[in-house]
Amino acid sequence: MSDAVQCDEHGASSETFVCSHVLDSLHDGIPRGFIYSSLDAADEPSAYCSECDEMLNANGGEWTEELEKSADIKLLCYQCFLQAARLNGVLN
Repeated sequence: MSDAVQCDEHGASSETFVCSHVLDSLHDGIPRGFIYSSLDAADEPSAYCSECDEMLNANGGEWTEELEKSADIKLLCYQCFLQAARLNGVLN
């Protein structure tokens, strides 16, 4: 299990990292895409939205300081990560 984070909704859970746009989707219910590294908590999952994916691909797949600033990576509990995956059609 990766490092634990305390979530107000889910309690102690594995930590994950997502772009701020994925986090926004949890707040407003609007899917923005969900490109993820893994869905397994043991693999330290991370995800970013379709817009971040387009910018990353336009940059040859390399993260730059500018892209990282635009993505504004946030810490998210594993259960919230799974909710974002479901919202974006990755999970049922």
